[in-house]
Amino acid sequence: MTKINLVSLYYEANRITGANKRFDFFARSLLKRNDVKVIAVVKQGEEPAWADDVITVPRYDRLPAPVRRILHFVHLSFLCFKLDGIIINDFMPVPLFSARKKNYYQLVHDIRNFTEYNRALLKNISSYIQKMQWKKVSNILTVSEFTKTQLVDYCGVNPENVFVSYNGIEETIRVPLQRDIDFLYIATFEKRKNHKNLVLAFSEYVKNVDPNSKLVLVGRDLGYRGGVHTLIDDLSLADNVSIIDNISEKELLNLYERSCCFVSPSLYEGFGMPIIEAMYFGCNVACSNIAVFQEIAKEHADYFDPKDVMDIFRTLQISRGKNNDDAGQVTYVCNHFYWDAITDSFLQTMRN
Repeated sequence: MTKINLVSLYYEANRITGANKRFDFFARSLLKRNDVKVIAVVKQGEEPAWADDVITVPRYDRLPAPVRRILHFVHLSFLCFKLDGIIINDFMPVPLFSARKKNYYQLVHDIRNFTEYNRALLKNISSYIQKMQWKKVSNILTVSEFTKTQLVDYCGVNPENVFVSYNGIEETIRVPLQRDIDFLYIATFEKRKNHKNLVLAFSEYVKNVDPNSKLVLVGRDLGYRGGVHTLIDDLSLADNVSIIDNISEKELLNLYERSCCFVSPSLYEGFGMPIIEAMYFGCNVACSNIAVFQEIAKEHADYFDPKDVMDIFRTLQISRGKNNDDAGQVTYVCNHFYWDAITDSFLQTMRN
């Protein structure tokens, strides 16, 4: 019996994000196997619904964020030292005693702390610590070839220590609905997600193509939603744009089924899970011509310069004008991004 400890102190049980989905879907795929035991290590109150075996870490919510991180680092250091089996952890800093252990995998979604989109409290200090620790870790698990390349080029990580494990989707029984939403974007409201350029481009679409067109924005606020709201009001788009803070998985799937086009003007990503989800549910995709999107969507998306509003507008026209439920697009996703296949690949890598 292989024991796998999934550790995430960033996990929120009732929040739909790419990182949370990876935690949930990867675990559920592992649990299908009779020879694997999964233990979830999360903060108190964030126990996953799928988990029978859970270890909780105190939240320390009343303490300042830097103090919380230090206490979680200390707690995880001793916990990971005692845990048996494989450890897959996405928390930073890397726990003490763990970096050189062959059974320890550090999960890295992206390296945005080395870009202008760094949200870390200590900025350059945090980046330096991450770089030094990643270079020492025996096994890094990351979600795209793009992020692997960045780890090697920007952080000096040995490429032989980096294993790519794509994010994926679960096979789902689809319930086709009327596609009454023209454009859908799912992303937290932060600088790199580039909501304002999308709203400006959508304004051109409303003025020049369809005054009744609908755009739905889904995501929690990380400090930029107020500015997006103001821009929507200034452009008189209140009747055309809807903003949703938090939804259930079922509601999210319904949005995909109702949307003609999924659009992502993001300036930086480590993967882009909503893109493959949207493709699976038959949405056309218009997205930034950044390397990671080209890696995962290939020829199944229409690309634009995310800093050029008129290029986004023109691409929205092209993508919205196509028929939905392209069989080749859906087949592509099924062949490359099912969690069961991704999990099989990880288990094979781990056992070699």
